[in-house]
Amino acid sequence: MLTVIAFGLVLSLLVFVHELGHFIVAKRTGVVVEEFAFGYPPRLLKYWQNEGKIRLDGKEMVIGRKANVSRKVEVGGRVAYETETQADGQTVITRLEPVPDDMSDEEASGEYGLPVSVVEGLERGTEYTVNAIPFGGYVRMLGEEDPSAPGSFASKSKRVRISVLVAGAAMNILLAIVVFTVAFMLGAPEPVATDNVMISAVAPGSPADEADLRIGDIVISLNDIPVKSPEELIALTSDYLGQDVTLMIKRGSDILEITLAPRVNPPEGEGAIGIGITPAVSKITVKYYSFGEALRSGLTETFGIIGLTFSVPILLLRGLIPAELVRPIGPPGIYQQTASAVQASVETGWWFPILNLVGLISTALAITNLLPLPALDGGRIFFILVETIRGRRVDPAREGAIHLIGLAILMVLMLVVSYYDIIRPTTTIDWTSLF
Repeated sequence: MLTVIAFGLVLSLLVFVHELGHFIVAKRTGVVVEEFAFGYPPRLLKYWQNEGKIRLDGKEMVIGRKANVSRKVEVGGRVAYETETQADGQTVITRLEPVPDDMSDEEASGEYGLPVSVVEGLERGTEYTVNAIPFGGYVRMLGEEDPSAPGSFASKSKRVRISVLVAGAAMNILLAIVVFTVAFMLGAPEPVATDNVMISAVAPGSPADEADLRIGDIVISLNDIPVKSPEELIALTSDYLGQDVTLMIKRGSDILEITLAPRVNPPEGEGAIGIGITPAVSKITVKYYSFGEALRSGLTETFGIIGLTFSVPILLLRGLIPAELVRPIGPPGIYQQTASAVQASVETGWWFPILNLVGLISTALAITNLLPLPALDGGRIFFILVETIRGRRVDPAREGAIHLIGLAILMVLMLVVSYYDIIRPTTTIDWTSLF
């Protein structure tokens, strides 16, 4: 239950902060924000509403905070309305009812007991709401694909639209820096000893691959002979070429015995087993950083992740890292990592595992969201760049259809990635064993 709660809190925090970035920049640049919501519908309650503006019969009036403005109320449509005059003489709308097209003004006035008028201008006040599905949130801006609506997102300049779109990822990067900084201040791991061997790569089709060895596995022994260094594992393996050997493997908190036969004549560039190996940290201590040191380390960690992410395609093409090491993970994979981090934090009383995970995922979310793929912020930015090159906007209906198709494809890809997470779980760090 604790893991489920932590998983929900982590995802909610990351998505909420992302949407908060969009919201802040949209409001500051004059984009009409109709709703800023915590969670996803159905709606539970509206806890606040800014005052809006409406023009009726040539007169601009304020929409009161308690007035409910239906989505059916639009410029050019008719409304039945009720007003009150405040002490300062300002006229405030307290009630707005959209009038159906098939109802005459006289019928509507009789039905509602209110005067009827045509809406000449409308600026809804931002609604702040809480919804039933408590994960993340969203920002609903006026006319995201309708440049004809005054104050709409689509009606703004290219600079403003790009700023609003980039703001979500920027907030995630800022969150990562803050979280990493706090993590270093509360104590970060400092290696004090290396022992055993960690698998850093698995060659496709090799004995290791067929035996389901994975990146991150720790090799403890070979045929009951302890392995303390990469050199020892290489030497031991050479004594058993072509013979079955039993490796004792530590995977997370599990100890496994895996049998395989090292190859006598492995392909060029691969070892007899088909793995890349590095020394494994076997013991850590906790180092506490001052604020200045922690901030520098937080910045280094965040931008190091960003730099590594953008260098991954080159590293893959050059064969310097295996594809398995950088495979994407979906919600099940994030849940597995969260479970491991929560367990470590609970058992050790150490905040670093869970804070480190939050910072890592927040940075990854920022990068992913800026990829030039339909339905993502990066995809929308791509269309703005196309608009700049062409000198005219892509048809909003066509762009909307492309984003919709892109969203469907992304959902399918997420299901595929999630399935892979389930059948081949991601390797997690067993923090508790390192103390």
